[in-house]
Amino acid sequence: MNFLDKWLYIIRNCSFDNTYKMAWAKAITEIGIEQEESNKTVEANLVEIQLKDIAKKVLRYYFEQTIFFGLQQSSNPVKPPVMVTIAKQLIATYQARSGSIKPVKWYRSNIETVCNLEYEKAVSSTVKALKSDVSYRFLRVEGKEVDGVYQYEQKTDSLFIQREDLLVLKDSRLMVLDAINYRWTQMLENFNHSPRLSKKVRIIDEEQVRRKPLGKFAEFIAAENPESHCFICGEKIIAETPAIDHVIPWSYLYSDDLWNLVFAHQSCNSSKSNVIPNEQMILQLEARNQALLQCLMEKTKLNKHISELELAIEGNFVRKFWISCQG
Repeated sequence: MNFLDKWLYIIRNCSFDNTYKMAWAKAITEIGIEQEESNKTVEANLVEIQLKDIAKKVLRYYFEQTIFFGLQQSSNPVKPPVMVTIAKQLIATYQARSGSIKPVKWYRSNIETVCNLEYEKAVSSTVKALKSDVSYRFLRVEGKEVDGVYQYEQKTDSLFIQREDLLVLKDSRLMVLDAINYRWTQMLENFNHSPRLSKKVRIIDEEQVRRKPLGKFAEFIAAENPESHCFICGEKIIAETPAIDHVIPWSYLYSDDLWNLVFAHQSCNSSKSNVIPNEQMILQLEARNQALLQCLMEKTKLNKHISELELAIEGNFVRKFWISCQG
C-alpha cells in the first residue's frame, strides 16, 4: 500500500474505544495542509512535527464539540476521556473569565489570551495524553502495526514524517477529511443519542442560526472597490446591485464578517453556491483585506467593523477558517 492507502486504512479500521485517533489523524492532516517549505526538517525529505502543535488542534476540536453540543467521546459516560475533561476545565475557566456561557467558536474566543496560563496547562496536559494514549497506538490496527506512516519513539515530543507524505495529505485533503469526519461520526453514534451528528462533528447546525441582511457592509466594501468589480470573475458589475458574497460560505462560519464579504455579480454569487474557495481565492481575499483596511483607516472613523477587520488580519482568520472549514 502507498502512504494514502495506509492512512485511510487506519482511519477506516481503527478501534471504537474513543475518538482520540480521529482527532490525531485530523490534526496531522491539517498540519499537512499548512505545510510550508520553511518548516523545520531533520533532513531534506523528513519533517518534524511537534506533539505540542498536534495538541493545540486536538484541544480545539474537543473544545468546540463540547462547548456547543456536549458530545460524549467514549463508551463510558461515567469516565470521560482525559482530553474531554481537559476541554471542559478550559471551557469552565473561559466562561468564568468572559462572563458568558454562550457557545463560541475557538478562533473567536481569543482563549489563548483570555485564559493564557490555563490554556498552556491544557496544551501540556493534552500532549501528555497524546503520548500515552494515541501517538504509537494510532499505527496499530487489529494488533498489527502499520509500517511506513510516520516515525515515533514512545514518550518523545515529536514525530517525523516524509515531506512527500504530508503533501499527499494536502493534495488529498477533502477525501481524507471526509473519511475522518465519517469515521468520527460513526464512533459518536455509538456514544450519543444526539441528532445530526455528522453536522455536529463540523460544528454545523443550520436551524439554530438565522441569516441577517448584509446591506450595512456595502459602504465598507466600496471603500476599496468603488467601481464594484466582481470578486469572483473580476468584471465590473453594471446595471445591477452588487451581491454581497461570503467568500468562505456562510454555512461553514454562521457569521457575517467584513473580512469575508465582497462584491459579486448576482449570477456569480448564485453559481458559486456552497463551494469552499480554492487557495488562489484565499490569497486574493487576504490581499483585499490588507488594501481594505488601509482605505478604511484613511477614510473612515474607527468603528467595530474596522477593528474586527484589523483583528482578523492580525489573527490570520482567513487562512485559519479556510483550513478549518475543509475539516
